[in-house]
Amino acid sequence: MKGVECEVVERRERPPTEGAGIFLLGNAARALGDLGLLEQVRAVAYPIARQRILSPSGFVLNDVRTADIWKDCGPCLALSRQALTDILHASLKPGTVTYGLEVVSTASRGDKSTARFSNGQEKEYDLVVGAAGVNTPLRTAVFGPSAARQIDISCWRLVVRNNGEIDGWTAMLGNGRTLLGIPISETETYIYADCRSNEFGDGSVNVMKRLFNSFAGPLGPIVAALDPATAVHRAVLQEVPAKRWIADRHVLIGDAAHASSPSMAQGAGMAIEDAVVLAELVAKDDPMEGILQQFHEARIGRVAWVQKKLRARDKLRTGSSTIRNAVLRLFGDALYRRTYEPLTRPLLP
Repeated sequence: MKGVECEVVERRERPPTEGAGIFLLGNAARALGDLGLLEQVRAVAYPIARQRILSPSGFVLNDVRTADIWKDCGPCLALSRQALTDILHASLKPGTVTYGLEVVSTASRGDKSTARFSNGQEKEYDLVVGAAGVNTPLRTAVFGPSAARQIDISCWRLVVRNNGEIDGWTAMLGNGRTLLGIPISETETYIYADCRSNEFGDGSVNVMKRLFNSFAGPLGPIVAALDPATAVHRAVLQEVPAKRWIADRHVLIGDAAHASSPSMAQGAGMAIEDAVVLAELVAKDDPMEGILQQFHEARIGRVAWVQKKLRARDKLRTGSSTIRNAVLRLFGDALYRRTYEPLTRPLLP
């Protein structure tokens, strides 16, 4: 990308095949366009024209047209996580990714950073980028103890057959529980559900069915019909507070630098934006210290804004249903615009 030569090491033994669905708002689509991949993604994605929030009984609390905010930025799209991974992987030069390998330590030496790998080998680089997710060992190795913080929300993610009843992003908010459905194709729907971690129990499908058994259509019956053996991805949500994750010839991006609640659907968006901005700056061939400082300044305000707003959204959606429902009915459109409009602005001056 941008003529920058890179090597990627992945601790998994083979390309990932797990994952459910993913929702990309307009800023994520724009970043994929910067990579030259938007049309490939659009070809396999489901366009999301509306985002609706309902009560557990199915009463509409808020209904937003996505184009009202995102039309001049990028389309809002939903697709399987595997489809997005395949497109990204196919865009790389053959041999770029080495599987079954990870960085275990690094050391800056003059104008290079030496990475030591899990197979005992060492190699020098101009820059080492940590992008191995929320629990990346590189964060502690370079920046000292910095464990991710649990958010006290646990979740399920799965894909079910699209029964045609959901034609857009549809969330149902209960008492400390959220149920979300997004079509990712004409035949599949991505389901996300969460609750307070003390209710999660063993995380089984039966627990999920019990917690959401009072939810009406369109999503409640989907959960009620789940086979207990359904393949589900489970997680305890974690946060890595946005801060100065640059040091010498090292930088963290994506969840490694600012993992967050999925409340704003910005995990992938912020990560892809990070990569686009970093590549743009590295391609200038300026001194690395200056490049990393520019990267930090370009990204910290944006990711801090997202974390601030998603904490407020989590507080609202898990709080008093009476207050939440009134706020969404009266001010939902304005809150959506206020939250997302800053993300439509350019990534770099």
